[in-house]
This record gives sequence, C-alpha cells and structure tokens, in this order.
Amino acid sequence: MKILIIGFGSIGKKHFIALKRKGFDVSICSKSFKKDKFKNHKLTVYENLEDIKKLDKFDMFIISNITVSHFSTLQFLDTNLQDKIILVEKPLFESYKDYKQSSNNKIFVAYLLRFHPVIKALKKLLSYEKPYFANFVCNSYLPNYRNDDYKNNYSAKEELGGGVLLDLSHEIDLASYLFKDLELLYSQNEKISELDISSDDFAFLALKGKNDEKVFINLDYFSKKLSRTINICTLKRSFKADLIKSYIKIYKKNGKVKKINFKNSTIKNLQALHKAVMKNDENLCTLEQGLELLKLTDKVKMRNG
Repeated sequence: MKILIIGFGSIGKKHFIALKRKGFDVSICSKSFKKDKFKNHKLTVYENLEDIKKLDKFDMFIISNITVSHFSTLQFLDTNLQDKIILVEKPLFESYKDYKQSSNNKIFVAYLLRFHPVIKALKKLLSYEKPYFANFVCNSYLPNYRNDDYKNNYSAKEELGGGVLLDLSHEIDLASYLFKDLELLYSQNEKISELDISSDDFAFLALKGKNDEKVFINLDYFSKKLSRTINICTLKRSFKADLIKSYIKIYKKNGKVKKINFKNSTIKNLQALHKAVMKNDENLCTLEQGLELLKLTDKVKMRNG
C-alpha cells in the first residue's frame, strides 16, 4: 500500500513514524519539509498536491495540513480520485460545511482517542451499565504544546481554525462516541486567560443524551496542571478514566475500588487507527459524524458570538 501524507506538522510526523514502523511506502507533500531530520529515510517529497503526476498511484491519503486547508484538499482528492481511502485529521473543517461526498472514496476523520486503550476498555465496560452522568475534562497549557513560540502556532489563531473548541474536540467526539444523539443545553466559549492569543481558550458544554444522560465537557488552554479525565456514574458503579496516566478506576457502592492500568503509546494508537481505516472498522469517526460535530461546535460559537 502506498500512502501520501499531506502536511507535515506535529501530527503529520507522527503518522509518518507510525506507518514507517509497519513497513508502509510513505511519501510526503509539504512545502516546509526539512529533510535533515529524516535523513535516515528514503523519501519522496512533493511541494504541491496539484503537481504530483499519477496521483492515482497512492492507495491512502492522510490530510494533516492546516485546518483551514482541509476542505479544499479533501475536495480536490475526492473529485479527482476513485476507490481511495482518505483520512482527514481532526477537526474535519474549521466550521460546518455542506460537503457533498463523491461516493467514490472512503472518507474518515482521525479522532485518535477512540483507539486509546482506556477508551476501548471504557466503552466495553459501559455496554453492561446504564450511565446517567458524565464529565469530560481536558486541562492543558498551550505554551507547552510544541517547541516553537505558542503565539505563532495555528492553535493561537482564530482565523486558522485554532482554539480549544476545535483543537480539543477529541472530548466532544468521545462524548458523542460513548453517548448517542447529544443535544446541546448550555455552553460557554471564549478567551478568558492571560495567554496572548486570538482564539478561544475556554469551553464548557452541557448536553443531554438519547436516554436523558447528563453530559458535561470542560476544555481549556491555560491550566498549568495537565489532566485528561472522564468521570461517569451509572446505576451500579462509578468510573474514572485517566487518559494521560492510562488507567480506569472502578468505584462500587460498598466503597471498594478497582484500578486497571493500561500501556499507552500515541504511535501504537495511530497504528490501530490506520489498521481500522484499512479494514473500514465500525469504531472510526465517519465523515457524517465529523460534520455533525462541527454543527455542534458552530452552535456553541453562535451562542457565544
């Protein structure tokens, strides 16, 4: 299988490493590619997608360029190719667009945390339960995201599709993945911290699930203590899932606590995602689900605009 990664930022590099470790034939399309960092790899690098002759030779495409370029890149590939796999990095677009798929290709959105071992185990545990409350929290600190100046990163710029609501939309996707047909009841989304950015750095969503579950989501860019947790209460038990420390704690009514530890690796999670894409796995985020998420985030923005 021949794979082309379009855009070679932080996540593009991780896709590349994950695929190369599995022996795939991977090419890069990027104007900012620095070959010295990958001098040990035999690589074919293109600057522009439109200049690639025989684009049809690739079996799978990973769109990992800047968010505001996702729509035009996907449209170009989906219009000009047939029988290909197209994986778009999250979020699908910077806002909802009435995208009309050609039906010629398989399109998925790369919500990687669906393949985190803690989430896979939590989903199985919840299949035996009746949850009625859930709280998803992602506390992060934008200046520590990457090595470069955070003010120059797309995450800091609203016009480039940055901001917690989209950048940390993993939690919104996970809530939709674990609880069906979520309805937005209340939200807050704005820039409230000392960070020198134009994008939103805080988001809070209150939602209701299909079976009247109460679901809350808290996201931020300014917490100096990092955390990524999910707390869920059911009729019989309570669960705390920690995606950074990779464990699930199960609390019973009698006070007993059971802790399950997991081994976690971003590269291995990406490999699980790639395998799922190639097998058309039911746990993948579909194009339709990616668009529904953007309808929800647009609604949040409108309420706070």
